[in-house]
Amino acid sequence: MSKSSPSKLTRLGVITLLTLFTLTACGAANPDIRPDDQKLRDGISLLIKDLTLNHPANRNWDQKSVDAQLQKPLPKGFSTPAGWKLTWPSATSNELAYVYIPWALTGTFPNHFTSENASYTAGTPVPTAVARDIATQVVGSDDYFAAIVDVRYSTTNKKWVIFTSVPYLPVTDNAYGWANAVNGRWKVIDFGTATVGCGKVPTDVQSEFGFSCPGK
Repeated sequence: MSKSSPSKLTRLGVITLLTLFTLTACGAANPDIRPDDQKLRDGISLLIKDLTLNHPANRNWDQKSVDAQLQKPLPKGFSTPAGWKLTWPSATSNELAYVYIPWALTGTFPNHFTSENASYTAGTPVPTAVARDIATQVVGSDDYFAAIVDVRYSTTNKKWVIFTSVPYLPVTDNAYGWANAVNGRWKVIDFGTATVGCGKVPTDVQSEFGFSCPGK
């Protein structure tokens, strides 16, 4: 095996030190900075392909119109627990009115959300494993249909958890639901957009998060 000359080793050492210095000086990319337009476009394209494949009946836009929409400069948007949200206030019925690009597709995760922070001030956060278990029950194996966010234990009764579902594309409304600890495992008890949990979730747990049922 041949040996490198001292001059070559010296040059290599200098290059390595300069590279390390540059990386250290620049630091890691700021996760709170808006993802660039191309990354957002790529994310939207993947979401559309996923929905077309798995939920074709939910598609409510014209693809040619959306393609033209996405070729224009994208709105600035803002970060949310569900992903980076873009909104087009003047969108036509054939275009996307808004979209959430999930953090898994932007390759970032903010330290701070600039808007649409957690909906509930009550309760306490759950471990990631609990949120993942609930997400699997609600959206199954389709990771690109909706985000499950705002998952919180009830402090009134820690056997109950509330959560919110946020569809990435504008195909249905946000929804919320309740899960209960059953035989040591979390089970989604009810899920929807109104009067969710009535007759199933204790009244004091519902009240903790600002909900009530008709006649209560």
